Amino acid sequence: YIKEAPVGTESKKVISYLPDHTYLGGGMRVNEIIDFFKDFYEDFEPERAYDMLEKLQIDPKQKLKTMSKGTKEKVQLILVMSRRADLYILGVDPAARDYILNTIITNYDEHASILISTHLIADIENILDQVIFIKNGQIVKDASVESIREEEGMSIDALFREVFRC
Repeated sequence: YIKEAPVGTESKKVISYLPDHTYLGGGMRVNEIIDFFKDFYEDFEPERAYDMLEKLQIDPKQKLKTMSKGTKEKVQLILVMSRRADLYILGVDPAARDYILNTIITNYDEHASILISTHLIADIENILDQVIFIKNGQIVKDASVESIREEEGMSIDALFREVFRC
């Protein structure tokens, strides 16, 4: 279904995306942003967002502009993961990776796919099923984690370092 829908209204109904920069108005309070997401996305579950905010002790009445960069990133991740999307597209920031990975593992829809863009392979290798290495805009490896370990005889991180000479 996702392949058939061009980027636009229909694809936004099934994809939840975490950009690498904030697009939220700094003057808005977190609860106002949650209301906006509830109105904008049919699959948004405010109770999930409030539950994650509570676990992180983030005040939903706090304005975004008063938060640290890390807290803003967590709010954005909470918003993304509070949807019941078919596909989650996430960039993993080194500073927030532990929280991001834990949030992904505990909150994604089990029938969904998650696309993670990162150079932190060692940190996420244990949650991967499939990897795609893209170098200079070209796919250089697209395989299951299991087949890479069997055929290449190395970890995903080791293969990544070999392909990209890290």
